[in-house]
Amino acid sequence: MKPDSLDVRSVIDDLMVHVGTLPDASWDEFAHNLTWTRREAIGHLCDDLVFYAMQIAGNQPPQTSYVEFLEPPAWREGGLQVVLYPDPDTGTRGAVGCLDAAGGVLTAVVASVPASRRGFHPAGISDASGFAAMGIAEAVLHGYDILAVADDGGEVSTGGYRPDGTIVARVLDRIFPDAARTDDAWADLLRATGRHAESESTNWRWNSEVR
Repeated sequence: MKPDSLDVRSVIDDLMVHVGTLPDASWDEFAHNLTWTRREAIGHLCDDLVFYAMQIAGNQPPQTSYVEFLEPPAWREGGLQVVLYPDPDTGTRGAVGCLDAAGGVLTAVVASVPASRRGFHPAGISDASGFAAMGIAEAVLHGYDILAVADDGGEVSTGGYRPDGTIVARVLDRIFPDAARTDDAWADLLRATGRHAESESTNWRWNSEVR
């Protein structure tokens, strides 16, 4: 079974609960092992979700590039360029609201486009299941980045965040076909993307081609 719109919505709803527990002041702190703030990270995630949807939303989807928008400058010196940047004055409420809406856009598009629809991605021309899988991967991985906190001994805690293993396994099947697999799909995804103790700083790339 391939990732679908219900999987996207389920993952976004679960992540909203967890990031909704963060205090307003925490959004200007850096995300785990990134040079992005948590606000930049969730804005980047919202960009991913909406831009992935746009890659297959039109009747003539792009085949050689992303939909061509002019990106704004970074919101802080040295910061990440983000289009859908949550209003800092709205704190956690605004960040969660942006995530909810962006997730809804990808959910709706994945649910409605024909199975034959294809759109560009640098990792391979993809279909709705591929963009669903990539959107889910972006959500759970950047959710991890936002929620993870390392203690003095280097032990990382995500405050209980652990996405649905069945959905994560479908994502691995779809865009990480060659990843090492165990009975813990979440650990496998973290390992495949350099977020596990065994794979930190490893270069990685998924494969979004239709197979």
